[in-house]
Amino acid sequence: MDTTRKFIRHIVCLAAAALLFAACDKDVFDINTDPFKDEVYNTTLMPPISSFLAEQEGYGEYVKMLHYANMFNALNQSSSGTSFTAFVPNDDAMREFYRRRGVDSLEQLSREYAKAFVLYHTVKDSILPESFVQKKSVQNLSGDVINIAIDPQHAGQAILNNEGRVVEMGLSAYNGKVYVLSSAMTPLVETVYDRVVLGGRSHIMADALQATGWAGKLSVVVDTTLNENRQKVINHYYYTLLNVPDAAFAKAGIGSLDQLRQQLRSADKEGLSEDSLLRKYVGYHILQNQYTTDEMGAMVGSEPTRIWSSSASNQVFTVTYDSLAANEVDKYVLNASGVSARFVPEESNVLCKNGYVHEIDGWLPVWEPEQATVLWDLADYTEIKNLVDPEYYQPAEPTASEQRFRVASAACFEYEMGEAGTKNRNYSDIDYVTCRSNMKDAHNYDRIVFNLGYMGKVSMRTPTIVRGKYKVELTLVFMTGNNFMRQQTDGNGGMLKVAFDEKDEYTVFTAPYTKVTSALPGVYTSTLYEEIEFPETASHDFSFIVLDPAASTNSNFSLQFDYIKFTPIE
Repeated sequence: MDTTRKFIRHIVCLAAAALLFAACDKDVFDINTDPFKDEVYNTTLMPPISSFLAEQEGYGEYVKMLHYANMFNALNQSSSGTSFTAFVPNDDAMREFYRRRGVDSLEQLSREYAKAFVLYHTVKDSILPESFVQKKSVQNLSGDVINIAIDPQHAGQAILNNEGRVVEMGLSAYNGKVYVLSSAMTPLVETVYDRVVLGGRSHIMADALQATGWAGKLSVVVDTTLNENRQKVINHYYYTLLNVPDAAFAKAGIGSLDQLRQQLRSADKEGLSEDSLLRKYVGYHILQNQYTTDEMGAMVGSEPTRIWSSSASNQVFTVTYDSLAANEVDKYVLNASGVSARFVPEESNVLCKNGYVHEIDGWLPVWEPEQATVLWDLADYTEIKNLVDPEYYQPAEPTASEQRFRVASAACFEYEMGEAGTKNRNYSDIDYVTCRSNMKDAHNYDRIVFNLGYMGKVSMRTPTIVRGKYKVELTLVFMTGNNFMRQQTDGNGGMLKVAFDEKDEYTVFTAPYTKVTSALPGVYTSTLYEEIEFPETASHDFSFIVLDPAASTNSNFSLQFDYIKFTPIE
């Protein structure tokens, strides 16, 4: 079967699935139960969005798309008080989008793609301009997050997903607001795997993804499971792929999947099978969440090199930031001390339906680096991300008010509530909480709050840590109500029994809130281990037991943790 045709059909199915997902809520955007379907819906007050656009000059192409996708009346509806915000490309923006897609007219796009385009450019609820300029992101009817960046150089303008430009804000229609775009956004219908195949430059990597089963995983966007209460839970999947194009393989003398297998076998020192070596190599290029190149290259304090855990068991790679780089391609180096590679800027940060693809200029073999600082963000798990409103997960800046989400059901936690329970009703057992400006030093402006009571226990898997000695520090959030813990006026200061892999030699007793140096709310650091040595490169089980009786008797008791940092000891 022709590969291109097969993937076009696959993308059409994804677009249709996105439409179905968005249309399942009858009070949001259900074109199937639209009472005005095949009729022109209007009001004596002012026309709804589609009719409003049809009456104005400059939006003819988008109105044609609404009709072509059979969504004109869907965007006119206003059942149960539902309203919309429509990001509407003007005619010039639509024609530029056609050129970008390699077509001459609307009719050369499929109707399914047109539906996906409309869904991608539509948001539930009517957003006023004064609210819009305060937002960092919104979620559209495709279920995707649209990032918002206000343009400081052009008053009244904003950039959406680094692509769509808002040039007029908040035009009023009966059932919502219209924001005019001078450039359209590209709807996310391709998965990470689709991007590799349809790019046409990465045949070896595509073959390797197929051979190892990763093609199927990287093609999954969402599925549904049952939780402990037999309720349906929607799980979204996110990945970051370091894509090796054929040209980068060629520089290493690799011209096919078979030659890649031979190269891996010739370098093997563990006696692994060819299939195991290939699985390790492919997994080494995949991260289990979505990250931009700037996020991957972000420094940890003053350390220019950052270690990342890959999907290959106990394998890591490094990203080194060069502050003196004269051009974008030299800004970050992967495995700088090994067989290195760099991001290809024009082919990186490619946003997909389920993550990012970053093209690199080298084949990046599996390699164990020297120790480097590891920052373990306790909220950086896809399982937590699935339970948090996308607008508030790892916000780009402090939030105006604390946003709290129960995340105890996330698979990254194994926990037990203490028998005596807890008196704190401000938080549930485990919460994801955003930070306001008084906690601006918190990493990603969020934290995990544990409210487990006396003798409550929780365990989590760490990122992969390179073998060697480390100092281990906990960064925590201190609130005014925690002052009794700092001063130990009730209980013993939040005493914890902390362990790695539940080994006696890795067990310590610590009261981190007694190390807070001020009564002012803020972000503070407490040392858990002055020195600990891990004999092999691996991920570890990290656990703590709450040994403070106040955890069950004081209504202000909570443990609010941001991240744990592993700093190498020479």
